[in-house]
Amino acid sequence: MWVSEPLVRVLRERLSSKRVNAEAAPKVVSTAKDFLEATRDPKTISFLDNKTIEVVGAIAHVSLPGPIIAICNEPLQTAIGWLQPYPWISHVISATMLQHPIVEEHLDNVMRTLTATTQPRLLDWLGDQVAGRRVRLTHSHKRVARLERMGDYFDSKGIGTRTIETLRDAAEELLTNAFYDAPVAAGAMKKPVSRTQDIALPDDSACDLAYGYRDDLAIVRVRDPFGSLSRRRLVEVLTRCARTDMKVEVDETMGGAGLGMWRVFSGASFVGVSVVKNRHTEVLVGVAKKAPGPRPFAFHLFFRDGGGKRKFWKVSDDTTSNKPSINKSIVVVAKSK
Repeated sequence: MWVSEPLVRVLRERLSSKRVNAEAAPKVVSTAKDFLEATRDPKTISFLDNKTIEVVGAIAHVSLPGPIIAICNEPLQTAIGWLQPYPWISHVISATMLQHPIVEEHLDNVMRTLTATTQPRLLDWLGDQVAGRRVRLTHSHKRVARLERMGDYFDSKGIGTRTIETLRDAAEELLTNAFYDAPVAAGAMKKPVSRTQDIALPDDSACDLAYGYRDDLAIVRVRDPFGSLSRRRLVEVLTRCARTDMKVEVDETMGGAGLGMWRVFSGASFVGVSVVKNRHTEVLVGVAKKAPGPRPFAFHLFFRDGGGKRKFWKVSDDTTSNKPSINKSIVVVAKSK
């Protein structure tokens, strides 16, 4: 790790926990040369802070084979601002998150995922203490009723109104992206369609929604079958919406400004995004129980090539829906290539 002395002490304490997957005591370096030497092993997980990120970023020839976890002691906008100039940053934890009761579990989940040889499965971060529900959605118009049921479920478990609103907004954004943006990015549709139009997916390629809670955490997770979200696209959306001058430009290619995804990141305690190209996109949003001090945040981006044969999509002939309020459904199906 190459961070300030106060962060060294905090990280050492957190990484020494039995919950954190650390095989050896963390090594502390104090120069760019020592840092680059220590990160030659692609299995090494490194920690940088605001100042050392700038130093490493200024080294034109830098090559970082192992993952970096950046510690941010400034607002979320600063962390988002790192993603474009420093493409080797995909994992950010706020300094306030290091003080939160869930941080040891969170670090353990992230580090286990970073060192795993298999594709990440974000639902594994929840453990066996989270109770909840899981449902597969094949029609976009059914998401409204499902979100109502999700809100009622959280309310019945004593989850606070503000947390419920945050999770419901996140689920609405992620499901909308899954049904409307992902098929366009996957090439099934040539251009976006109205959000009032019903989109139908095959039963074996449904959107997967899960939500749940425990005493100190509530979560929502959405997975789509397309795997069409790119890091470039996500970073562009977040960077545009993180502007502080209130001049957020509309992105005509997807029919919106992308503010929904910005609200997901800015309202969550942590966000995990896992994309296996042409296979699936999975997003996990967690809202932790409020603790003293500023609101913590963390986000983690896992983008991998799925390998093997790519899955192609197309729009089949329109079919009449069983719902009288919906005249037609745009049916998206897989096609052979």
